[in-house]
Formats: sequence, C-alpha cells, structure tokens
Amino acid sequence: MRPYTNSKQLRSFSWWIPVATLTLLLKYHYSIAMVTDLQWMLQPLADVLGMLTGYEFHRDRNGEWISITANVRLVQACAGINFMLMSLLSYAWVFRPDNSEESTSWTWLGSQLLLLVAVVVAAWATALLANTLRIITAMWLQSDDGLLQATGINGADIHRLIGLSIYLPLLSLQMLLANRDSRRQVLVIPATLYLLLMVIVPLVTGNAMRQPGLFIEHLWQLGAAMALMYGVYFLYCYGFRHKR
Repeated sequence: MRPYTNSKQLRSFSWWIPVATLTLLLKYHYSIAMVTDLQWMLQPLADVLGMLTGYEFHRDRNGEWISITANVRLVQACAGINFMLMSLLSYAWVFRPDNSEESTSWTWLGSQLLLLVAVVVAAWATALLANTLRIITAMWLQSDDGLLQATGINGADIHRLIGLSIYLPLLSLQMLLANRDSRRQVLVIPATLYLLLMVIVPLVTGNAMRQPGLFIEHLWQLGAAMALMYGVYFLYCYGFRHKR
C-alpha cells in the first residue's frame, strides 16, 4: 500500500512543481519586462479591441498600442499578466491529473506535458477575454463625463474597480468547472489567489511599500469588491434555499 501512496504523491508533486515554477518564472518575467516584451499579450488585445469596437489601434515606437479616435493607450499594465497567473493556477487545479489512473511513467509524463500546455493556453485566452471586457467597459464609462464627475472616480480607479468586478467572477466560473456543488471552493480559491498575487507577493517583495498610499487604496477597493460580490452570492444562495 505504501509504494502506491508514494507513487501517487510523487505524481502529484510532478504536476505542481512545474506549475509553480512556471508561475514564478512568468511573475519574474513580468516584473522586469518592458512593454516591448509583452507583445504576445498586448498585440492580440489590440487586435480584438479593434475588431469589437471598430477603433483602429497602432503600435508606437515605445511598443504601446494607441487608438487616437478612442483615446485609449494600451500600456504594460494592460497586459493583465497577474490575472493570467491566477487563471493558470485555477486551471491547474481544475484539470489536475488523475493520479489514480494506471499508466506507464512516460505515458503519464507525456499526457501531463500536453495538459500543462493546454492549461497555459487556456489561461492566456481567459486573460485576453478578461482584459478585453475590462478595457471596453472602461472605454464606455470614461466616455460619460457626467458619471465620472458624479462619482469623483479617476481613470486609474475605474480600471482597478472594473478589473476586480471582472477578474473575481471569471476565476469563480473557472472553479465551477471543477465542482459545481462546492460553493466554498468557488468562493475561497479565487479570493486566495487574488490575495496571494496582489497583496502578499507585493508585501514580500517590498513593492507595496514603494507607494503605500496607493497600496492601501487598493486594499480598500479589493475588500469592497469582495464584500459586494460575495454578499450578492450569499443572498442569492439564501433566497434560493428558502424558495425550495
């Protein structure tokens, strides 16, 4: 019994170690990357935005994508790499290999490699979808000057709030692929991933202390978005149970 258990644990480690390594490498790449290094995300984003909105985007000499008619500039932060990493980890959990299946080591490793590639591609596509929704929503809101003046929210805050309202639900939808009956998993894992990459990592690396005021503001916005989203979810679940 013990050799089977050890083999199962070894296979589990052989999945999560490459996933964690890839996540850390992408995070490090993003931390040192220039905007020209992120064209694998920015150029498809500009193409999709142009196709959906009808606005023309062109790349300037700095590597940023600009639409003069839409008054939109796609900068490094628009790549959404942090969300892609969260999406990657979510898909890695959802589609983690079944260690109980009997197969040769080489067959299992080959299928695991293909699965890892599929997870990365799915995370990239999900990040592209999320960024597209976020920027189109921001473009629509920023076109309404009356709304901006009434709320007193600036452009940077709008992008952060819209990002939270899109990223967290998308991560929750990913978790629904794993287990539709586990409400705790749907709620806890996305929140944990977001807190890990957007709060704990900046604190550990010291990036949060470079602009403490901005980081504290981000914490307030994150807390408010989570409270609103999960509050609505709990109210829905509570009302659904009572209807039954």
